[in-house]
Amino acid sequence: MIPDQYADYERSVTLGAVNFTAVPGDVPATLAKVEANIIEAGRQGIDILAFPEEALCGLGGCTACRNGAARCDYHHDMAETVPGPSTLRVAELCADHDLYVALGMIERDAEDPNKLYNAVAFIGPDGVHGTYRKVHLGSLPWVTEGVTFEPGNALDVFETRFGPVGIQICYDFWFNPELTRILALKGARIILNCCGTFAGPGKVDYMTQTTATRAQENLVYVVSANYAGGDTGGGSYGAGRVDETRTADMLGHSTIAGPAFPRFSQVLAQAGGGEELVSATVSFDKLHRWEPIFPWRHWRATHQTAASQLIADEFAKLAANGE
Repeated sequence: MIPDQYADYERSVTLGAVNFTAVPGDVPATLAKVEANIIEAGRQGIDILAFPEEALCGLGGCTACRNGAARCDYHHDMAETVPGPSTLRVAELCADHDLYVALGMIERDAEDPNKLYNAVAFIGPDGVHGTYRKVHLGSLPWVTEGVTFEPGNALDVFETRFGPVGIQICYDFWFNPELTRILALKGARIILNCCGTFAGPGKVDYMTQTTATRAQENLVYVVSANYAGGDTGGGSYGAGRVDETRTADMLGHSTIAGPAFPRFSQVLAQAGGGEELVSATVSFDKLHRWEPIFPWRHWRATHQTAASQLIADEFAKLAANGE
């Protein structure tokens, strides 16, 4: 039975993920590829489509950022405010094809143009909804994003006709499970993980299992959309390479997963290692068959509020100790 808070939303949704390769440093050329995937998704009847992290510009640092520069032309030249030219073009396509899109990009702060964010713009048939900004930024020598970008400071959910949708970016999702739990507590039944995950030993299993686990433990559907391509034979976690600049060994294997009552942790669709669009149609009636067994949102709102307060207090202590 669908809980009252979700009664007015549609009962099923087709989710899509793009195994994507950008044209590095070339936003117009990459936007053309984004457009082609949105058009194809519309033809396939996909309702919500996720692209990877920084899909619009291409992953990767630059020499200036690696050397600790306060500003670099490479990233600033690709940054856009939201709304901006690219997101408004995507909004036109979303209206034409009646779907929602999560698009990784570099966002320029509308009030301070010197501030950049590793962001995902969420766009629907009704226009640009806003952005999610990556909270946990990686650091040198592995990546330069901790130098290039400001961290995000909000965990918003975005309203759709299918209910609230939560967005995360890569490290926020893979190593920080509390963020997924918070978004689910805020009502999200769909989590979009826009990621830029490198290849390495065991990484396909890790992507598959973690996506499925986040979905099961929060009773939500999860889409992990990842980059594809590059030299995938080297293994970027090999001995002697930990402190080196990594090459573009991108894993691909975008994954859609969720509970499929009575089965746990069902993988519903998964891409391979190259560019590809995958999708899965899921049922909220089926998702909420777990309610009589594990109504965890209701518990947290009633007799387990003390547990929520305990967790909040412990995090507050940890934050205070780190100051």
